Amino acid sequence: MLRKICFFLISCVAFEAALACNGYKAKLVKMENCAGEDAIMTVGSDFNIKLNKKCELVPSGCISNKPFGTAVAKFKVQKDGIVMREGKIDLCAAIDQATTEAKDLLRLFGAPSSCPVAEEKVCANDHTVDLSKYKAMLGMARGHLIIDSEVKHDTGKSCFHAEIELTKN
Repeated sequence: MLRKICFFLISCVAFEAALACNGYKAKLVKMENCAGEDAIMTVGSDFNIKLNKKCELVPSGCISNKPFGTAVAKFKVQKDGIVMREGKIDLCAAIDQATTEAKDLLRLFGAPSSCPVAEEKVCANDHTVDLSKYKAMLGMARGHLIIDSEVKHDTGKSCFHAEIELTKN
């Protein structure tokens, strides 16, 4: 009887994994605020993301913003230890020129839709970002992704370190 229950539980887990986006799963391994107590933007300790069977990124948790008028980010994206992209971007200017899809992705991580930004707490509230048109390219992203970002504001600074594991079952 115990063997049947164990087999059933393992089958359920495997079935859920098989239903993920083309067999891919995303797991937020780590999300850290690295600007200290005075950070302008902070990610809640309960923040998480998942990739569901419809190929949607689904966040949970909240991000808090203190007031700011400018946001210039220096960022680096690594995959399996190799730097894939790095640069500097004025987030406030980029928001004005961003596509609807890019704005959706930014909203996923609590980014404001315009500057200046008042003090606010932004929670996921069932917001999703549809990645289904990219599912054929998920193989290129598979691996251990590290995203580091330092943001300078007119009122202080923010800093984030995120690690995401994208796997295929």
